[in-house]
Amino acid sequence: MKVRPGLIVVPPLGARLALTLLFLLTASAAVKAEEALPPCCAEKESAGEAEGSVYELDATWTNQHHKQVRLADFKDQPVLLTMGYASCQFACPRLVADLMAIERGLTAEQKKAIRIVFVSIDPQRDTPEKLAAFFKQYNLDQTRWSGLRGTEDAVLELSVALGTRYRKIDHNDFAHSNRLTLLSPDGVILHNQEGLGTDPKEMIAAIRQMLPPYEKAGKAGNAE
Repeated sequence: MKVRPGLIVVPPLGARLALTLLFLLTASAAVKAEEALPPCCAEKESAGEAEGSVYELDATWTNQHHKQVRLADFKDQPVLLTMGYASCQFACPRLVADLMAIERGLTAEQKKAIRIVFVSIDPQRDTPEKLAAFFKQYNLDQTRWSGLRGTEDAVLELSVALGTRYRKIDHNDFAHSNRLTLLSPDGVILHNQEGLGTDPKEMIAAIRQMLPPYEKAGKAGNAE
């Protein structure tokens, strides 16, 4: 069949019906695949983070030791930070596993030089005791790992600054971004690791590149 330039070729009715049916079947399969995932694995796509230092946020948080801290208490040392919730059964344990994988790629001295912060998006249920128990089940060093609980406004403000999205699905679960963020000693975002089970080599390289001025000191910081 010859087609004159400028004409749009419309497939026969049978072909159009077949294409429509194929699209509907593909879309239906995608929806069913997403529904089959645990609620906490229905990941919210990360947004773009704000410019500047997150240490400019002045909210007060409570850590797993019942100590009142501000984000600026972590300054002068590299910080790995993520947001999640302690009762999460799927994504958050894997985020912790990813953080532990990053630690395994560092020397003992390098590990001493960084802090790891887990900020709860479920402050109503994540008490200091619950955050401490969450860390304990993974045998984490709670002198270097901090779990923070704040007001809902503080959590939202930080999530916007980090480009992390979250949404409450029901009473028990949240959909949230699976993002690990590396902060410089002055609180500026240097690198993000997206997704679960991601190869940590880029994050490890980013940490090593920043560590030399701080590695020997092995600062523990003020937010114990």
